[in-house]
Amino acid sequence: MNARRFLFIISLLFSMATYSNKVTEGAGVPWELATLRKQTIHNLEYKLSFTIPRVRTENVAGKVWMRFTLSEKTPLIVDFREEADKVRSLLLNGKPVPYRVSNEHIIIDQKNISKGTNELNITFIAGNQSLNRNDEFLYTLLVPDRARTLFPCFDQPNLKARFTLELQLPASWSAVSNSGVTKETKAGERKTLLFATTEPLSTYLFAFAVGEFKQAKATRKGRTIAAYYRETDEKKVAQLDTVFSQIFDALEWQEAFTGIAYPFSKYDFVVLPGFQFGGMEHTGATFYNDRRIFLNEHATPDEELERTQLITHETSHMWFGDLVTMNWFDDVWTKEVFANYFASAMSEPVFPKVNHRLNNLKTFTAASLSEDRTLGTTSIQQPLDNLSNAGLIYGNIIYDKAPVMMQKLVEIMGWEAFRSGIRQYLTTYAYGNATWDDLINILDSKTDADLASFSKVWVKQKGMPDISLTTSEKGFTVRQTDPWKRGLVWPQRFAVKVVGEKDTLIHVDLTTTECEIPLGFAAGKLLPNYDGRGYGRFLLDKPTADYLLNHWAEEKDDLARQSYLMTLYENRLCFRMNNSDFVRSLLTGLKHETNDLVASSIVSYLWNSVLELRGDERGVAETNLFDLSNEHPLTSCRIQLKRMLRDVAESPKVVGELYAIWDAASDQLLSERDYTSLAYNLCLKMPEKYETISAKQHARISNPDRLREFDFIIPSLTPDSLKRDSLFQSLSKAENRRIEPWTQTVLAFLNHRSHETGSVKYIRPGLELLKEVQRTGDIFFPRGWANALLGSHRSAEAYQAVKTFFAEHPDYPQLLKNKILQAAYPLYRANGEWIEPQE
Repeated sequence: MNARRFLFIISLLFSMATYSNKVTEGAGVPWELATLRKQTIHNLEYKLSFTIPRVRTENVAGKVWMRFTLSEKTPLIVDFREEADKVRSLLLNGKPVPYRVSNEHIIIDQKNISKGTNELNITFIAGNQSLNRNDEFLYTLLVPDRARTLFPCFDQPNLKARFTLELQLPASWSAVSNSGVTKETKAGERKTLLFATTEPLSTYLFAFAVGEFKQAKATRKGRTIAAYYRETDEKKVAQLDTVFSQIFDALEWQEAFTGIAYPFSKYDFVVLPGFQFGGMEHTGATFYNDRRIFLNEHATPDEELERTQLITHETSHMWFGDLVTMNWFDDVWTKEVFANYFASAMSEPVFPKVNHRLNNLKTFTAASLSEDRTLGTTSIQQPLDNLSNAGLIYGNIIYDKAPVMMQKLVEIMGWEAFRSGIRQYLTTYAYGNATWDDLINILDSKTDADLASFSKVWVKQKGMPDISLTTSEKGFTVRQTDPWKRGLVWPQRFAVKVVGEKDTLIHVDLTTTECEIPLGFAAGKLLPNYDGRGYGRFLLDKPTADYLLNHWAEEKDDLARQSYLMTLYENRLCFRMNNSDFVRSLLTGLKHETNDLVASSIVSYLWNSVLELRGDERGVAETNLFDLSNEHPLTSCRIQLKRMLRDVAESPKVVGELYAIWDAASDQLLSERDYTSLAYNLCLKMPEKYETISAKQHARISNPDRLREFDFIIPSLTPDSLKRDSLFQSLSKAENRRIEPWTQTVLAFLNHRSHETGSVKYIRPGLELLKEVQRTGDIFFPRGWANALLGSHRSAEAYQAVKTFFAEHPDYPQLLKNKILQAAYPLYRANGEWIEPQE
């Protein structure tokens, strides 16, 4: 053994011994522990068995067998986030050994460990947090670090393993997991299913769902896909043909692009009521939210596009995230950026008549701006010290700003070079793990461009530039500034439309803080980001803002019209134009808008802006919007306007019209869900009719899952403030927050603007509970909780409640603080605190 090897081993053993003591003082999966385990644990396998009772309140018993090779003799630290008494027995290499359960870990002393192959057998009671148990079904959801809440394991993405699963369950129930069933045996009212061993997977991708499900299958070119669902509406179930077709198309697209055949044994999917996410990319068992898959009869183009992009997003993950997985969750965005970026490209042949650049602008860019403009914005790649905080990494920045960045990167290096780099990346790290730096090094080798420097700004730094244009005698100047005052420069390209002696389109390549553009003539108005390729706040001077307000709707190019709207909206948020003028301009333009996607954006911008109108001006705007909701030539626009009005309407006339529609169910374009949502809002607007409305809407709902949802939500709309207070208090118990989308709806209604004076008192306890919400909830729940708690508040009292909370918690975790600041943007803005432009 050479000296360097000897010193490395001594250092490693010392570090592990030190850490095994330190781990008892903390919880989670710290980076140091994960790193040391990655260095010493190899050839990992799991065999898991779960006994699932029919009764939801009974325990799920489990067994886990782990086999692995230890390259060094070290303490063994296994993750299990349950109480010590949930561990029923433990054998190491066939013999009982002493162990202790401390701070979410099962710890076996180094003296009982053998270098080389080890086998660990543990019987346990499974944790319920990630089992998502309902009376007739349950499903696991283990991302990002929730496997350890279900069974003892090494819960980190870079310790991939092969899984073999056995399930014992009621004989009438179905089951689906990552691999296919290889054996089924029945005994009375119970059955046992054995599933095939999987390909190497990270723990967060292990999954199963069991329960009362219906099943449908489809086959194309020898590949069969099974769907599991609970929907009872036959018209919705018929949509599975479309879903199957789009999944087949997506698989074939990625196989052609990557040059790699689908890398897992099967592709099935499960459509779940109340599922926390839009979808989750478990290999062989993708889970989807039922609302995102089974659309209303009169689905809008936005909704159809969103479903397709959800399907292509999750399918892309099979290669990007599942085949090649990030090394640590600080790079979780590397799987999401490709899933969203390719989802956009894969949707184009499905909707050939849609302007997909426009759709990317109104989805990726708009969503990214909504978070990047807040005081809680983050970089795309964020530091992460412990996997217990990994869920807080997720948000619009990694899902939406990352694809914006990727579009710019591909623009720099070219499509074919990009594709070559991606193929090399996938083949190099197949069934393994990689970092962003691993990828950028490969891509950098395919181009002369300096992608590493590009990445340092776009990926590793937070925020966006403020971009302004000023005219000169024979041209104009483009300037970008960093509102966070770090002097950063975001290299990017975009077009400017020059309106003056002659209308001219100028393409700007902005690589410095200031760029002079010669024209040879005096420019009139400068309309920035004509092609939507730019990213940031494009700040307008007053003459240009006035011109755009009066003329944006005259622009014939749909993409440019969308981009102008987004620029106007950002300037409205920056108080650079009057909100009343903005609303009037959009109302005028909406009357003549012919593009469904642009009309959808106009409605969403009006939604937020009409809420800021007061008095007669508000009533006139609501009346105009209601008239448009009946008369607009675009069906999708009429539907979206009705949905907007159910929320914003306050004038007695429009509220009365909405009640008449709901009472008679007279608008054939509205679905059962639309009428249910309308009923919720009418309970707020007409509290004297709460009992009548809730009883009548309850009687209209036949699907048992949707009826459970209605019964969960409707108490939040009671006019009785004491009952609302009691309901809010009940949310402090984790069992009452089990179904997170429903819980968020309840919390939002409890904090509705119609109750703002009486609900300010919820803010402080709601914020105090946020750490517990993070600990017991899934990845999107902390932001969803904060949005529901703060999203409707605008008062000085509410603002002060948030400020006081931060003042009294100076060391509050930054990642969690960011979620509050993101959600509080409208509240902070209303009280004069926001990121002011730097010009």
